[in-house]
Amino acid sequence: MELERRLVESGYRRETAAATVVRCRELGWVGDAALAQDRARALRARGAGSLRIEAELVARGLAEGVVADAIEASRDGQSERAWARRALRGTRDRARAWRLLLARGFPEDVVEDVVGTPDET
Repeated sequence: MELERRLVESGYRRETAAATVVRCRELGWVGDAALAQDRARALRARGAGSLRIEAELVARGLAEGVVADAIEASRDGQSERAWARRALRGTRDRARAWRLLLARGFPEDVVEDVVGTPDET
């Protein structure tokens, strides 16, 4: 495991590093679920939508269920639409808002609900 290797490289004995990793897993501080949740929350805080979060977590080789749980947890009880509104941060131009939200990985139906249809004037 990466953590164990890094601890050994930092000067810890291999036995100490291994025991530390075991304890961290027991506490839920390391592992796929912890990684997925931490990364999803970090991306969400920077304005990413669920599609971007999903793509990044899947690219890291994380299981579908772990990814889905992490995305849900990253919403922190708010809807995807609420996060999309937050990501806009006052952007008024409809075309720019569409591009921004799609680029950040928000689903098209969410963008349409928040910004309106692309052909509206």
